[in-house]
Amino acid sequence: MIKIPYRSWIGFMIFWSATTGSFFLGHFQMSILVMIDKEYWNKTLTRQNYVQKDYGPRYNWTMVEEGQLISSYYYGLAIMSLPGGILADLVGPYRSILVTNLMSAAVTSLAVPLSGNNWIPLFVCRFIVGLGGGIGFPALSSLIAKWAPPKEKAIFTSCILGFVFGSLVTPPIAFAVIRYMGWQWSFYLTSLSALLFCVVWFFIVSDYPLDNWFCPKEEAGYIDESLEGTVQKGWVKPPIWKMITSLPFLVLAMGHFGVVSGMFLVVTLLPKFLDEALEFDLEKVGTMAAIPNIGRLIAGFTYGIVVGILMKRYGIDKKYLRKGFVIFSHMLPGTVLSIFLLNFLIEFGHSLAIALLIISTLCASSAVVTTSVNPQDLAPNFAGTQIGIIGFVGATAGFIYPSMLAKITEEKSDLLHWSILFGIIGGVYLFTGSMFIIFGSTSVQPWNEKKAQTAQNETS
Repeated sequence: MIKIPYRSWIGFMIFWSATTGSFFLGHFQMSILVMIDKEYWNKTLTRQNYVQKDYGPRYNWTMVEEGQLISSYYYGLAIMSLPGGILADLVGPYRSILVTNLMSAAVTSLAVPLSGNNWIPLFVCRFIVGLGGGIGFPALSSLIAKWAPPKEKAIFTSCILGFVFGSLVTPPIAFAVIRYMGWQWSFYLTSLSALLFCVVWFFIVSDYPLDNWFCPKEEAGYIDESLEGTVQKGWVKPPIWKMITSLPFLVLAMGHFGVVSGMFLVVTLLPKFLDEALEFDLEKVGTMAAIPNIGRLIAGFTYGIVVGILMKRYGIDKKYLRKGFVIFSHMLPGTVLSIFLLNFLIEFGHSLAIALLIISTLCASSAVVTTSVNPQDLAPNFAGTQIGIIGFVGATAGFIYPSMLAKITEEKSDLLHWSILFGIIGGVYLFTGSMFIIFGSTSVQPWNEKKAQTAQNETS
C-alpha cells in the first residue's frame, strides 16, 4: 500500500486555497460582461447590431466605470499586500487564510443586492475582496516556507497553480451558471465554494508540521530537520528596509511584476478581449478563455516536477535552474507578445491571436520555478512579507493596464488596438526578465536570520 506523505495534503490545501482565490476574481470577469447595458455605450463596439440576452439586471455603467470595477479588486490587493504579508508572518498562514476567505465569501454574496446603476457599492465590495487577496497569497508562501523541504519547494510552489486551475474552470462554469440561473448565482455559488473550503482548511492545516495533530511525528521531524534552521518559530519585526535595499530582492520584485502583467492579461482581460476585439458570443468566451489556462496548468506542474528531478537526481544548482528557466517564464512570452506589434500579422485573423496567447501562457507558467519560488531562496523566515511587498508591486498592474487599455481603445476596441497593449506587456516581460538573469540571486540573505535580530532587539 502506497503511503501518501501528510505534507502532500498540505500541498493539496494550498492548491485548493489558490483555486478558491481565483474563483473570487474570475467569476466577476464573466459576470461583468452581462451586467453592463452595452447599448448604453454601443458606439465603441465593432459590432453594429449587438443583441443583449437576458441574464439578469443590466446597469448603465460607462466604460470608465467598468474599468474601475475591474480594477477595484486590484486596488484592495495592492493596498493590503504589504501589511498583509507582515500579518501573515505575524498571526500565521492558518488563521490568515481562514479569516480572509470567510470575509470574502460574505462580501461576495452581499455584492448582489448592492449592485445597481450606482457602481460605487459594488466597487467597495470588490475592493474588500481584494483586501482579502492581499493577505491570502502571502500567507500561502509563508505556509510553503514552513512545510516544504528545500528540494521540494519548486513542487510545493507549483501548488499555487491552483489559481490557474480556478482560472481554467471558472469561465465555463460561470457561463453555465449565468446562462441558466443568472449572473447573481455566480456570486452566490462562489461564496458557497469558499465556505466549503474553510471547513476542510479548519481541520487539516496548521502553521507548523510539529504542531499538526494529523501529521506523523516522524514526518514533522524530517521536515523540521531538512529546513536546517532557516525557518524559526516566533515573530520579529520584518527587516523591510534591508529587503527593499537588497538588489536580489529588488530584481525579484521587478520579475514578479512582469509575470503578473502577463497573468493579468490572461486571467482578467482575456474575456473582454474575446468579447470585444474578436467578437465571440458569451458561450465561446467562456470556452476560449479557459484554453490558455489548460496549458498553463499542465505546463506549470511539469516545470515544477522537472526542476525537482534536476535538483534531486542530478544535483544541478538551483541558481542555474532559476535563471535558466527565466528564458521560458519571461523572455519567450515577451517575444511572443511583442509579435502583436507587427501589424501585418493581424491579417492572419483570430486563430493566430489565440495561438500566440496560448504559446505565451505555456512559457510563462515556468514562473513557478523562477520568481515565484525565489522568496523561499532569499529569506524563508520572511516569505510572507516578501510576497506581500512584491504582491503590492505586481497588483499595480491591475489598475495600470485597464486605464491604459481604456485610453488605447477609446476610438475602437479591435485587434489592432489591443495589439498595442500586448506589445507593451511583452516589453515589460523582456526587461524584467533580463534584470533577474543579471542581478538575481538564490542565496539565503543575511536578513533572513530571526535569532540575530531577536538578540539585537534584546540588547537595544
